[in-house]
Amino acid sequence: MDQNFVRQSLIDRMRRHGETVDQAAEWFAQGLGVPLKEFAEAIEGIRRDGRRNMLLDSPPGVYDTGLEAEARMAGWYTGPEAGDEIWPRLRERLEESGMRDVVDEIDKASTKVVAHLADPHVQNLSKRGLVLGYVQSGKTANYTAVMAKAADAGYCLFIVLSGLHNNLRRQTQVRLDNDIVDHDWVALTSETADFGHIVNGAAFLNGRVKSIAVVKKNQARLRRLRDWLREIPISIRRRTPILLLDDEADQATPNSATAADQLSKINELIREIWAEIPTGTYLGYTATPFANVFMDPNDDEELYPADFIIDLPRPEAYFGAERVFGREPLDDADDPDPGLDVIRDIPEEDAALIRPPSSKEAREEFDPEIPPSLDDAIIWFIVASAIRRARGQVSKHSSMLIHTTHYIQPHFAMRDRVNSRLAKFRAELRKSDFARFRKSFETEARRASGVATLPLPTWDALEPFVIAASSDVRVVVDNGESEDRLDYTSKNGEPETVIAIGGGTLSRGLTLEGLVVSYFTRTSNTYDTLLQMGRWFGYRPGYEDLPRIWMQPSLADEFRFLALVEEEIRRDIADMEKQQVTPKELGLRVRAHPGRLAIVARNKMRHASKVEVSFSGVRLQTFIFAEKDADTIRMNRAAIEALVRAVSESSSWSRAKSLPRWIASDVSPSAVLDLLASYQFHPNQTGMRADHMIDWIKRAAPENLWNIVIIGSNARHRDESGEPIRLGEVNVGLPEPIPCVNRAPLAYPGADTGVANIKALMSHADWFVDLSDIRKIPREQLKDPRAVRRAHAAGRGLVVVYPVSKDSIPLGSSKSAQSRRSMCAPDHVFGIGLVFPEVETPGLASHGTYLSVQPDWSWEAKDADDEFPTDNEGSLEVDGEMAVKDL
Repeated sequence: MDQNFVRQSLIDRMRRHGETVDQAAEWFAQGLGVPLKEFAEAIEGIRRDGRRNMLLDSPPGVYDTGLEAEARMAGWYTGPEAGDEIWPRLRERLEESGMRDVVDEIDKASTKVVAHLADPHVQNLSKRGLVLGYVQSGKTANYTAVMAKAADAGYCLFIVLSGLHNNLRRQTQVRLDNDIVDHDWVALTSETADFGHIVNGAAFLNGRVKSIAVVKKNQARLRRLRDWLREIPISIRRRTPILLLDDEADQATPNSATAADQLSKINELIREIWAEIPTGTYLGYTATPFANVFMDPNDDEELYPADFIIDLPRPEAYFGAERVFGREPLDDADDPDPGLDVIRDIPEEDAALIRPPSSKEAREEFDPEIPPSLDDAIIWFIVASAIRRARGQVSKHSSMLIHTTHYIQPHFAMRDRVNSRLAKFRAELRKSDFARFRKSFETEARRASGVATLPLPTWDALEPFVIAASSDVRVVVDNGESEDRLDYTSKNGEPETVIAIGGGTLSRGLTLEGLVVSYFTRTSNTYDTLLQMGRWFGYRPGYEDLPRIWMQPSLADEFRFLALVEEEIRRDIADMEKQQVTPKELGLRVRAHPGRLAIVARNKMRHASKVEVSFSGVRLQTFIFAEKDADTIRMNRAAIEALVRAVSESSSWSRAKSLPRWIASDVSPSAVLDLLASYQFHPNQTGMRADHMIDWIKRAAPENLWNIVIIGSNARHRDESGEPIRLGEVNVGLPEPIPCVNRAPLAYPGADTGVANIKALMSHADWFVDLSDIRKIPREQLKDPRAVRRAHAAGRGLVVVYPVSKDSIPLGSSKSAQSRRSMCAPDHVFGIGLVFPEVETPGLASHGTYLSVQPDWSWEAKDADDEFPTDNEGSLEVDGEMAVKDL
């Protein structure tokens, strides 16, 4: 018997009649009068394909694989099949809409998600899962693909919970109607109508007709949905696989009641809706999963993703927090994006002009002045929109966001002020006065040219487009009281050039098409709210170099920190998948902010506990310096000189035979504690907090000795003309001066803000520069420096000090060298590397506080194969010693 024919026949039967593979095989065997064993190969092939799709290497995820989950892991979704109708239609639509480059990625990721849904052919089987994406990264495209494939594979009723606001619910409804719903579906909601009174629901559910409802997270709507489900006989609901898809699952869904024994109303209603779904899947989607992973994993009535958590990959063309703001490396082998030169400061005096008063009466009269920074933002918006038109993007929407407050009334006052300023700009252009606009073009246009995919027009070619763009700008207020809301379909397909002013309605879920400029002063006290307000994240095809964000520097620092939090969460998920940890065991940790930001609102964290992460064996290095702060540079030099004096009093320094390198062994931890207490670490390196490191040493390694190494450079550099480069030397109290090393900073936004980011201070071999028997260790073993120190350092810690030349310059002609600049410090700066001693004492103070619903979960940072820092000194073995040399 042709097993391929048998396989396809079984799948068709399963999907058409809602049967399991065993039921379909039994029906065919009886009908054909053949033994059931004739179908064994095809049955196993279907299950094997289903398990394969659950275990795809991308996207990563964690899921329940234990014996108690055998039925859930049996494997049922074989992937897209020849008889499918909805997914092939959606795929074609995605390719035609300009997403051809990412369709294969969406296909693979959605297949893995569907494979983890509850088998729709098994009655009374239900699962709860969470899909983690990035803000504005295309989560909707993924869950639309999931819905299409699930519909092809046997799911019948699709309930989409879509945010708190009408505009987001409407946007979601329109997209799903266009992408997957056709005349064969029953639509329970529409573009203009949320869930209302639906009659005879049992009839079409019993007939396995595809049906869909897009419902706002509103008490009245959810109550109607719950009651409607309850009216349908349980026997029919058991036979009807239902996908309850919770978009923005961290918003309103988690319980936020103040009292421990109470439930917030939205949470209670969604729980009750889920309780009426005996067969199917609750599937949450979010880019900010903090509240979801802080739910009680042991409460079976809660919506904690107990069965699976899947992390969607970050698309290559996506601009997220890390790519826009940059972030701190998680370890010495990490190579994060340094950020783009697209952030513009809003001075405090400008922010004060547009900050509304706190009293309601005063807000009614508030009429903000347009500060100079907002003038700059509006002018650049007109110029950037003109550049897009000159590049051929005449038919594309172009948007600017002004988000200064959640209060409603000030939005209208701001609209009037912006309209008045636009009138002034248009009058200037009518007089051929392009001065402001040309200055903006010359100042901004090339600042992020490295990511551009289309050429920049000349100013002469741009002038007519500037006039046209300024004429087309429309100012819209989008809030709970505005009538002229943001609607990109209102002009019958004509492109919008729009400045949107708003607060809450523009801060989550809603996509601002062609967002070019954001003027953002509103802050938040929680991670999730702040990240979601970043509407500038997303895709910028053909205008990657044009977006600009005006905000206060403190806000930019917070987004940079949140990029670190995001990366940590995703690394943890990937590592836990390798360890086959279930979501209930995962206890996903979330790094706590060292300052004012809370992870989520306190009433959503009642099940979270502090988790301490040990410094044991951890390697850290300074790579961010206050380049122009002479006081900090002077204090850090004094800290190194004090270290040298303290070591000289109790130990002896030895010099390498042919290298500018000094080593002291078996130094008391008190000298290291004094160094950490006096050295000024840059605040952007949140992982190197002196108080955390000092506390850990005192509690976990109070008796461990340290080795101290001071490394200079004997390299000879020449500039482009062939002249020798003089890097200088420093005298810190050793018998002779130490020649400085070359560390050229990255040529990114920090270049003109007094911050030097050198990306890497230490080379791979420097992690064991204090070990005398290093030559005897096979090179292959050196790839794991933590294991090397564990075996050879006898519990000693290591401090490595580098004098970094104030005259450091980019070296070579490589692409990496071109991304660097010369150092601009008033004096040589000192960097330090730390390798903490390996200790076995658990539960001691950490280098960072985290929160998790599993306080007993232990974490051990992964070791990595470090790379030599490009264009800087690395280490090579020369004449039996580890010599410093330029690579």
